[in-house]
Amino acid sequence: MKLSLEKSSNMMGAVSLASPNRHTMSLMSDDLSHTIFEGDPTFTRIGLAGQRKTLDETRVDLTVNNLSRKKHKEELMSILLEEEVPGVENALELFESFLQTFQSYGAEHQVFNQCAEYESKCGEQVTALHKLIQMAPQGHSKLAQAQELEQELRFERDTWRLVASLYQDRLNSEFQDSEMESEEIWSGLDDATSEDDLVRQLYDKNAIIRQAQLVVDWLEQRAADVYHDSHYSQAEFYGDAVTGWENTLHSLISKKRGISTDNAEQNLVTQMDPDAPNRDQSRRLHPLDKEDEMRLLRSVFARLRCGQLDEAQQLCFRAGQPFRAAILEGWKLFHDPNMKSRTDVANTKESPSGNPYRDIWKTMSWKECENVQLSVEERSILALLCGHLKALLPACPSWEDQLWAHLRAMIDHCVEKELRRCVNYKRQLQVLPDEYWNQQLTVESIFSTLAASRDKTLVAQGRDQYRIIQRYLIMDDVDGLLEEMSSWLSKGDSWSVHLRPHMLRLMAHLALFFRRIGRGSSEDLIGSILEAYVLQLVNLGRTDLAAVYVAQLPLPEDQIRLYAQCLVMVEEQQELCEDTERQRLLYLAHQVGLDVNAIAKQVVITLCNQGGNIQHINDASLQVATSAEDERRIRSLSWLLMDPSMRSQLLIQANTLMRGYLLRRQIEAVKLTFKLIPPDTLKILSELWESRTGLTDLPTEVAAATREYLSIQAYIDALDAFQEWFTRFHHSKPKKTEASVQQQRGGASAQLSFTENLLKEQHLKQHQVEMLRWQAAVDSLTETAIDKLYNVLLFPDGGWMADSVQFEDENTPRQQQQQLLRQSCIPHAALLLCNVLTSTHRHSQCLELANVVASEQQSLYKVCSAEQLGQLTKHLRQAYVKLLDLGESP
Repeated sequence: MKLSLEKSSNMMGAVSLASPNRHTMSLMSDDLSHTIFEGDPTFTRIGLAGQRKTLDETRVDLTVNNLSRKKHKEELMSILLEEEVPGVENALELFESFLQTFQSYGAEHQVFNQCAEYESKCGEQVTALHKLIQMAPQGHSKLAQAQELEQELRFERDTWRLVASLYQDRLNSEFQDSEMESEEIWSGLDDATSEDDLVRQLYDKNAIIRQAQLVVDWLEQRAADVYHDSHYSQAEFYGDAVTGWENTLHSLISKKRGISTDNAEQNLVTQMDPDAPNRDQSRRLHPLDKEDEMRLLRSVFARLRCGQLDEAQQLCFRAGQPFRAAILEGWKLFHDPNMKSRTDVANTKESPSGNPYRDIWKTMSWKECENVQLSVEERSILALLCGHLKALLPACPSWEDQLWAHLRAMIDHCVEKELRRCVNYKRQLQVLPDEYWNQQLTVESIFSTLAASRDKTLVAQGRDQYRIIQRYLIMDDVDGLLEEMSSWLSKGDSWSVHLRPHMLRLMAHLALFFRRIGRGSSEDLIGSILEAYVLQLVNLGRTDLAAVYVAQLPLPEDQIRLYAQCLVMVEEQQELCEDTERQRLLYLAHQVGLDVNAIAKQVVITLCNQGGNIQHINDASLQVATSAEDERRIRSLSWLLMDPSMRSQLLIQANTLMRGYLLRRQIEAVKLTFKLIPPDTLKILSELWESRTGLTDLPTEVAAATREYLSIQAYIDALDAFQEWFTRFHHSKPKKTEASVQQQRGGASAQLSFTENLLKEQHLKQHQVEMLRWQAAVDSLTETAIDKLYNVLLFPDGGWMADSVQFEDENTPRQQQQQLLRQSCIPHAALLLCNVLTSTHRHSQCLELANVVASEQQSLYKVCSAEQLGQLTKHLRQAYVKLLDLGESP
């Protein structure tokens, strides 16, 4: 028997149900680490509070010999734990890494290199976080978020590997008919075709079976990763050259020699063959051997769950139970290479592989799966290899375990069906029970079964977002996946697992992947996912990365809107956004081909939005203070200063802002806005237009903006001139000294000495000089104020704040605001001018002002209200009376 097992061990792995395209994948699920591996005796679990010794007391704890290394790790941990959330900041580097990968592998043929790089980047972060968590004290309060992040990144890494595995196969087989009839598939088979040959052809021709096997391989490898990360890989319970059931054997030998035994050794089996424990139910193994037996079976199943058949068989050998290793050989497909025609002269024969009586083995294994006298662990091992789904499911508590079990049963059923249809067996095969053939499984029915499970934990796991994504990937429902991911964006905090930044990154790059391979048919759904990811990048302070993803939107208007929204968020997040930062962000947009001018315009429109209805203050003499929000709006115009070609938009947006401020009588805000516009703006506009078209006349919109800008400039200059005159006239007039007053009244005292009288005369002369200087300054300021105010009243080509050309729509908000400004600012300027003229006794000029207001050429009276005309008429009447009193002709 030993020679036979050694021979079969040498042939192990020659034929397998595994796909010929089996990939090496490293995926995980932390949920798995608490399921089938929980009772594995061959490894010691990390971090158990009361760690149970599964080895003899003589087993050496290897970590004790590395005190210096342990001390170094503790020092490293003390440094790492100084962070608020250890490891989380480093994980955010994935956003930059994914962008670099996306740009580095831009060609279509590099799409799977891109997926591999995504997986690698996530794997690096998982490894770093895992080391950090291993080194940290158990239960450390700061590590909860790091542990959650590690699990999340593991799921993302798993997903990218699943994507690469499945879609590489799907794209390679797009031109093959996976639904071909069996007769067409097997048309080239002959009597020499073995089971192994047929199954290989089945995998080559049937995409459904092949891809199901890829998913099984993926699930097994991710389970292996969990197994590796959750146990000490070298601390095995079973040593080499161990005799099976050694405690039972020792008791039987002691009893034969007449040595007394304790009560635990009563009613033991009397024979040591493999069937002894099941043959006589009144007899049993030694309790210690029974415990070891259960541990061994759980370990064997755990390795089979990881796809590690060789390791499971080696474990059986080391445990002293080679018959179990032989049982694990029975499922293998038979293949005799000598049946094919040979061309070599030596005519050497090769050893066959697999089990030629696999049908008999499978029938007996099926019966054993229904033997309730066997343990659940032993039945689950046999059920896995013979396709007995009902007996396999009790050993599969997690969502991944259940999916793996159903897919294994589905593949086993399909393979067995084709083998019995197409292979020319030389004998009558054993008939499998009807229950086996009734297991009609499809990928869709499997997921429906999992969703309808009575196990609430299993259903909850299936609702996890990562598992939902994986389900759609396995079913190849790309449109359904995009629709599902898009629906998560609107659920917000009501969703059981909120959308974390790393989840959004996965969603965005999956959407881009599907678009690149031509599988995403809904650009709207892809766009909504990309928009959510871009806004998340800005919230995380990674605006540098946003431009590349914005450029992936198909429509230019969407690109402009989204990137402008990003820049608005940057402006609002920072108290003071520097011009260098603005220029850098616009440069990044230019690098990826975005319309920088349109984006800057949209940013300013958004930031300068003053609301739908601007409050209009009728009293033009009032002045409202400038708020911090107003200052932010004014600073936002700097986005249009980055490029001279945007000066026209700068002028238009600045005019819009200043109109609102004038309506609210925020004169200081108007001046701040005006000051932001470079003085050479009008010159640059003319030069750019002339160099571009050869014309000197600006386009209508720009010409209207230029005229409006000059109107506002004239009004500001008029207000400044009046304010300067008013200050000089009313607050800077030299005051008379007491001596000069007495002298003017003829009250000079004779009692004063000559020196005192001389000093008084000097003061009087000095006052007269200051009065002459003040009068000259007032006269100059008066002329300036009169000219500036008349510039408003006599503004050429249609009047102040009036367009010189006709627009198609004459009732736009801009024109409505202009009309309101004419109705408030023109009468205000007329009243200010009347104030200047009457205060400086220029009554005749007041009457000239009346002629200007009443003139039909300017029609200024039409924009004045009855109250304003009444005030103006009152001042003009007083001037007329003054002229009559002076005897002058009006």
